Amino acid sequence: MKLKNNNKVLSTILRILIACVFIASAILKYIDIEVFDIYIYEHNLFNFAVSSTLTRLLIAAEFVLGILLLTNTLIRFTYIVTYIFLIFFTIYLLLQPYLFDVQLDNCCCFGNTIVLNHTQSIIKNIVLMLLLWGVNIKFYKRRKYELPVFIVLSVVSVAAFMLLNSPDYLYKKIYCSDIRINEEVYQNSLKEIKKDSCFQIGNQLVCMYSHSCRYCKKSAVKINAIMKKNNIKHEQVKCIFWDSTDSTDILNFFSENEIEVLEYMQIPSLEFLQITHGIMPLILFSENGNIVKSVNYAELTEKDIVSFLKVE
Repeated sequence: MKLKNNNKVLSTILRILIACVFIASAILKYIDIEVFDIYIYEHNLFNFAVSSTLTRLLIAAEFVLGILLLTNTLIRFTYIVTYIFLIFFTIYLLLQPYLFDVQLDNCCCFGNTIVLNHTQSIIKNIVLMLLLWGVNIKFYKRRKYELPVFIVLSVVSVAAFMLLNSPDYLYKKIYCSDIRINEEVYQNSLKEIKKDSCFQIGNQLVCMYSHSCRYCKKSAVKINAIMKKNNIKHEQVKCIFWDSTDSTDILNFFSENEIEVLEYMQIPSLEFLQITHGIMPLILFSENGNIVKSVNYAELTEKDIVSFLKVE
């Protein structure tokens, strides 16, 4: 009897430990959701809208499995699904270098908070499967309310992860706002630095950035990934930076985020703020020098970019 109780205690400890790993993985990925979005998008299987939807559904699935394990709910179902989950992603990681041209130095299992490379991620999954083997489902009994709890938890989790940090296409429908720039100051600034002519050739994206802005960096990474996948020419995307006394800061902006250097220019801070009304980053859709639309980072969609730049 004592041995049985000891085994039950060990089984409970292992179950809670695995649950905490799943919950932590979901939360940490969601904190760095833009990084995870880009990681999935770079597999070149789906467009950005589908990729960003799948990332949130995957995070919701991880979170729900973690909560079910933690609360000992639908344990037989959860046990099997967790095993399938771990086996599937282990096989994916084993095949990844041969099928996909993506980074192997961070699997994004825990976002950017805990960095595991390709090999470490495989080992982590194997360890979790071994620990799961020690969870004895015979120690647990099913309760009547478990199915309704599972349904409510799943619906609430998916809704929360989809809405708290919405994919760009959903954000546009829910929060879309008309962002207007001061185009007079914008055009005058370009004339002052004698760059207006290169902004009047065809359709272009003009990215208004600060080199130290966190969301400007995320925007640049997103645009860089979209450019690569859709073969967008460099001359179709330009950058305007909040004035910096040291141009090294701007070059570091590109290098630190592992993106290719685009044509850029600087304008005085006061004029930058007058143009953008303090909103950063701001992406301008320029048609032969005329700004036809301006959006913030969250409203920037792959579909809009490809359509506007007439990428074939």
